[in-house]
Amino acid sequence: MDYKNILKLISENLYCGIFIVNKHGNVVFYNQSINDLAGLKVESALGKHMLEIFPKLTEETSTIMRTLRTGEGMKNYVQNYYNYQDKRVTILSSTIPFYENGQLEGVIEIFTDVEKFNSVSPAKSSSISSQAVYTLEDIIGNSKIKKELKNKINKTADSNSPVLVYGETGTGKELVVQCLHSESKRSKKPFIAQNCAAIPSTLFESILFGTALGSFTGARDSKGLIEEADGGTLFLDEINSMDLTLQAKLLRFLQEGHIRRLGENKTHHVDVRIIAALNEDPHEAIAAGRLRMDLFYRLSAINFSLPPLRESKGDIIELCDYFLKYYNRELGKNVSGFSGEVMDFFKSYEWPGNVRELKHSIEYAINIAEGSIITKKDLPDYINLKKKNIVAVQDDTDFVPEEDMSSKSLSEQIDQFERNVITRALRKYDCNISKTSKKLGIPRQTLYYKMDKLDIKLDKNIE
Repeated sequence: MDYKNILKLISENLYCGIFIVNKHGNVVFYNQSINDLAGLKVESALGKHMLEIFPKLTEETSTIMRTLRTGEGMKNYVQNYYNYQDKRVTILSSTIPFYENGQLEGVIEIFTDVEKFNSVSPAKSSSISSQAVYTLEDIIGNSKIKKELKNKINKTADSNSPVLVYGETGTGKELVVQCLHSESKRSKKPFIAQNCAAIPSTLFESILFGTALGSFTGARDSKGLIEEADGGTLFLDEINSMDLTLQAKLLRFLQEGHIRRLGENKTHHVDVRIIAALNEDPHEAIAAGRLRMDLFYRLSAINFSLPPLRESKGDIIELCDYFLKYYNRELGKNVSGFSGEVMDFFKSYEWPGNVRELKHSIEYAINIAEGSIITKKDLPDYINLKKKNIVAVQDDTDFVPEEDMSSKSLSEQIDQFERNVITRALRKYDCNISKTSKKLGIPRQTLYYKMDKLDIKLDKNIE
């Protein structure tokens, strides 16, 4: 049986669209769905960068580019965008990252017409979760930091005051948020979580506050996230991604406790606790214009600053034991522990991805371990080898001299100039993509795209 042709036949007869992109954002698979939501022929998509295909999307508004940047998937998100034929469409999408040997290799996005789900309220269709599953027992570790964290959650769980939680990616912000709800008097009421970066600003106001019948074409009476969470908790993740105008409207709700749906004159009183989170220092977000200062002061009536794992390494042993038991159970394995070399490495490693990185590293190791003990060779390649990326580029003396450029077209001269600038910057910052992209003033994925386009290689086999 030819499974490849069967899968092709299925994909061509689906009402949902599918995009698969590589780690640079270039399309490697696309099916032209029956309802052709993307307005795009297969031959016009393959090999092209997502932002070339949809020029009105940006690094921030594209769910695919965001998942490539963060490594975190998104399920059932409503988004508005202009398709390839410049037609405005509203879709419901799920965006899933995929990994190989512990490294992000690309993203799959499945999307369909949001009208198929018009019986579902915006809040329910776009929320990350509708219940809290974590309790204080899920906070692993007995270090002083963890004990103080649990004590603070116990003290503040029953308060109605807003909360702001901040810390690096992977430090457990949602874990803390869910514990605050689970340990509170609101625990039997709704818990709704929404990532603010996942929804375009043009759509977010209606999702947050709801809509009134006839307020715009196709609008109906619909509760927003705030009303859906009445009596319970609304968690707004990445609050620094919310449009500043919408932040002002959220602040007004926090001060008054009333909301007005779009297109409606009357107000509704809502009893909901707002908890917000961001993955950067709030003062830096304020200075950069991503967070209103007045909203910060209102949200941080209670605040939690979560330390990175490198500052709480006393918890590593307990975390390792917990994840070992968890994945043995989930994967049907019987791995008994870690070698001394692995534990020494875990304690010395900086863990830029924090607890989430440790968790997925152990999951990877348990999947491939052949013996009863996890050894260093069982760890993901990107942390096991610890090889320094050194770019394979030319020295300045190898750049094309100005007099030789006259024979080239304008496009070729621009490409050469960009290549020279990028390779110099990569060499200066030891191939650190984050530092290089920041210095050049472009997003990381744009840098990856340009490197791929200009054939600038990173040699990962050089120590």
